[in-house]
Amino acid sequence: MGSIGLLSLFSIVVLLWPPQAIAGLLILLPLPLGARIILLMAVAANVVLSIVFEEWGAGRIAGMIGAVLRWRRGRRQVQKAYKVVEGGMR
Repeated sequence: MGSIGLLSLFSIVVLLWPPQAIAGLLILLPLPLGARIILLMAVAANVVLSIVFEEWGAGRIAGMIGAVLRWRRGRRQVQKAYKVVEGGMR
């Protein structure tokens, strides 16, 4: 959760008040206020969706993957680990 907060804070700072060192490194272009507000809403939506996925989505996807693996394991035919070679094992 902390990493999402830190990345979101970084995105907001770079979007609204980019320090010159970071702006020069990232080669940022100046944006009008309307574009910055739209990007700020996108950052907020990304944060909310990330938190929702962390809380509920990841567990459900892991459960589905586990169910598929159990289903595949049940269908697999058991094969012998070693096969006796005629005449070679004495």
